[in-house]
Amino acid sequence: MAVHDVVEVDEVAEDYLSDVVIMGSLRQLVVTAWDGTLSIYDYDEQERRVSLNTVLRHAFPLLSCCVLFPSGGYKPEIYCGDVQGQVLLVDLELGKFIPMGGNTAQLGISSLCSYKNQVICGSWDGFLQVIDCRSQNVVYQQRLNDKILSIDAHGDKLVVATTKNTVLWWKLPLQASDFGAEVESGLKFQTRRIKLTPRGDGYVSSSLDGRVAVEFFQDDTKKFAFRCHRMNLADTSFVFPVNALAFVPNSTILYTGGSDGCVSCWNLATRKKVDQLAKFNENSVVQLDCDGKILCVATSDDSFKTNAVVNQDTELQASRLYLVFLN
Repeated sequence: MAVHDVVEVDEVAEDYLSDVVIMGSLRQLVVTAWDGTLSIYDYDEQERRVSLNTVLRHAFPLLSCCVLFPSGGYKPEIYCGDVQGQVLLVDLELGKFIPMGGNTAQLGISSLCSYKNQVICGSWDGFLQVIDCRSQNVVYQQRLNDKILSIDAHGDKLVVATTKNTVLWWKLPLQASDFGAEVESGLKFQTRRIKLTPRGDGYVSSSLDGRVAVEFFQDDTKKFAFRCHRMNLADTSFVFPVNALAFVPNSTILYTGGSDGCVSCWNLATRKKVDQLAKFNENSVVQLDCDGKILCVATSDDSFKTNAVVNQDTELQASRLYLVFLN
């Protein structure tokens, strides 16, 4: 187990942390939560210090966010998706959220990613949409047959995970006549997260049953899957969902985060575990992001997902956020 400096972040939303994004060039973090807050933190790698910069509050829970660096622009643009199906541009100067025009999704924006001067979004009601950041309007829209769970874009590829064990992928930019290539997921149970490999030659997806599948676009013989985030006892085995995935940029190193509260590190080239971070707390690891220098780890109490009854009297543990400075 490698030794890393870990800093717990203060002033974090207590509600479920829905997304985290590292803005490495600005030394900042963007964090969204189900209580409708978007928080921006400043961090210092030398002093190992993190401080809250800004908090904005939206009227509805925020489910996703992404950061876009427009070509020719000096300032990054932050976009969020809410539970009502809105895609929102964050105006930090005015301290408000601006809804994007032409969006027809009516259920939660489950995932956002950026491609050049565009933001691609997927919703629970199956809408795959592209927003042009210059016009701030939807310029492409397609209705899929199933609920969109997770999307990712990298290089010239877009990959989408939906319910019913379906994965779709496209070459970017999206064309009106292109409905994507549909393949069966390499996982038996519902997908939690999907990520393209840094080389763009394949993707990894994680599931509810403690598995990660590694698939390739051009060479089906290279695909494999592995088990993780399990607790093996003498007479039984506990299996935990793998909620979060993050690659070290330009590498084959993958971090996985599970409902066991642990983060594991894998080398996909050797198909071996190379590091195991110490357990953070009793909450589940629900979000990860990595820029090669730091790993951001968000933990939240997701026990409500498996509780038979959830009501106002259900008490959940407060969410927590960590920065792991990678040595």
